[in-house]
Amino acid sequence: MNRDLKALKWFFDTQILKDPFKPGYATFKVTSRCNLHCTFCLPAYYSGELGEAPTEIVKKIIDNMRDSSIVVLSFEGGEPTIRPDILELLEYAHDGSFYVMLTTNGYRLSDEGFLAKLADRIDFLHYSIDEYHWNVKAYDTLCKFREYGLKVNVQTVVTRYNLSKLEEKVKKVHECRYKIVILPAIDYPTSKVKLAPDPEELYKVLSDLKKKYGSTLNNSWGFIKALRGEKVAEKVTSYAITVYPNGDLPYPDDINGKIVGNLSKEKLNDIMKKPVVKDLQRYMLSNQAKFEYLHLQTSTFNSLTDLLSYAAEMAKWRFLGRG
Repeated sequence: MNRDLKALKWFFDTQILKDPFKPGYATFKVTSRCNLHCTFCLPAYYSGELGEAPTEIVKKIIDNMRDSSIVVLSFEGGEPTIRPDILELLEYAHDGSFYVMLTTNGYRLSDEGFLAKLADRIDFLHYSIDEYHWNVKAYDTLCKFREYGLKVNVQTVVTRYNLSKLEEKVKKVHECRYKIVILPAIDYPTSKVKLAPDPEELYKVLSDLKKKYGSTLNNSWGFIKALRGEKVAEKVTSYAITVYPNGDLPYPDDINGKIVGNLSKEKLNDIMKKPVVKDLQRYMLSNQAKFEYLHLQTSTFNSLTDLLSYAAEMAKWRFLGRG
């Protein structure tokens, strides 16, 4: 189904029919290998521990999501560009069924040949730039990606130690007419270094930046308010899922969740109907601030005002290429 029609169907199913088990956003971690070992990252996401499915299995997983409610498909890792078949997989997914994103730390973005091919295979480039990726200087040459027709959404991890530097990053992204999404560092249970910023301090900083730079900041107002426990609706749900390299689906997320199925073997629609999924979703939303960025971001879509505001920002981004 055409992605725009899927988006409308998703809106009807979730906002009109109130179906809480129709995810619209999938984070597909196509590899757990990475060329970097960032302090804030879960070791399983760079050690290769989660493995890597062969090309045909990955395509089968993509087909599964193509036949589901998923509208946005984000290729992540690890570092997805480590896969030698990444351009083939992006091309396979980019058939009009999804809005395709690629999240990368940018180590291959200096390759002009790779960039030229990439531009034809994705709708949005998520470029991770922060102190922990050792690539902060990339902000100085960020505007060059316009030459390739790429729509860039910078993704930066904010910690208690670099929160004060956030505005200068947002300002540079604003100058390029791109967008930037702020991901708060998570203190995983096994984390030796505590990096998560204080929610109240983060709320104050993001509120000020959203007021000053508007839609350049890709965090929704609902997400920002959720940082201090404000609910945007009486009854909320999340519309995001994470998929492991082999197709396993941890729900509600990869920190506090359980494996509820495998997308190389089961239909996503069938998995989402399982009683365990209902129980896990209820558990997640009883204390949503404990969970990950995408759950907070997409749970705010239960507010029609917040959803329409966010959709308007993204439509401007898609059709005009300006954040």
